[in-house]
Formats: sequence, structure tokens, C-alpha cells
Amino acid sequence: MTADAEFLKGFKKTVRLTLFTAGAIIVLMGVLGILSTVFPAISPAFVMGWGLIVSAANYFVPYITLRAAPLRPKWFFVLAVIDAVFGAIFLVCLFLARFELVLFKLPALVGLWMVFHGCARLYMAYLNRKAHVACWWITLTVCGNAVFAAFTMMRNPSDSFSLFSWIPLVTMGIFIVNEGRKLFGK
Repeated sequence: MTADAEFLKGFKKTVRLTLFTAGAIIVLMGVLGILSTVFPAISPAFVMGWGLIVSAANYFVPYITLRAAPLRPKWFFVLAVIDAVFGAIFLVCLFLARFELVLFKLPALVGLWMVFHGCARLYMAYLNRKAHVACWWITLTVCGNAVFAAFTMMRNPSDSFSLFSWIPLVTMGIFIVNEGRKLFGK
């Protein structure tokens, strides 16, 4: 944005808080995933499913509340839909895994979610650059990290996650927190 006057009161704070919360949710999903390798009672599909449902709500609520903003972040809606769809898929996979009817391996599904998330971040970077948001390129680093994390997750040949498979998810969450801090922190 060329001037701070273009922002409604509380716009930057709302977007920053949303990105902080989104990053914290993803870090929490990664930490719970790491704990699932130690405590088998924690299901990775359950963690990913509910985590993404909460993340979808985290993006959707500010999208509705910022409806009067002239520069309403359309990418909130895109990220909310991606997280909601994949959250539902993970929860359905949790149910279908009991009957061994799952088409995808769980790490491949996490990688696929990260690819879609990276594409949404690319769209976000484009819109932020078009709106003259300072440091819009930080969103490109989150996009690159998501693609790298997706590659790491999809290389897992087994049906289960190793301890190191969850680390890209944690780093992705940290990148998103940094994105909120740098993009809308001033």
C-alpha cells in the first residue's frame, strides 16, 4: 500500500494476528506430529485434520470481519478453503484408514496440501506486490519453503511419518509467523 492511510483502523493488526495464529497452529501441528512418533496414541491424520479445520476458521473469520476494507485480503478466503478441504480430507482418511480404503499415503497428502498452500502463497505475494505492500517478497520465501517442505514430505516412501518428516511443517509455521511480523508489523 502506498500510504498507511489506505488501511482501515486495525487492518494491519488483524492481518498480523491472523498470520501469527496461522503460523502457531502449523507449528503446533508439527510438534504434535513429532510427539506422535513417541506417543502412538496421537494420530497424525487427526492432528492434521483438526489443525487445518482450526486454521481455516482462523483465516475465514478475519476475511468476514474485514469485508469493509478497500484492500480486503482475498487470499484469506483462498487459504481458508484450502485448509478446510484438506482438513476434511484428513479426517475422512482417518475414518477410511480403519478399513484400509485410503488412496493416498498420509505423507503424500500432507505434501499435496503444502503444494496448494504454496500456490496460495504465490497468489498472496502477487496481490501484495500489486497493492504495494512493503516486503511482499517475504511471502515468496514462505511459498518456496512450502514447496521444499512438500518435496521433503512426498519423498517419504513409507505410510508413516518419521521424526524428521515433521520438521518442515514446523519451519513452515515459523516462516508464516515471520511473514506476519515483517509484512504487517510496522
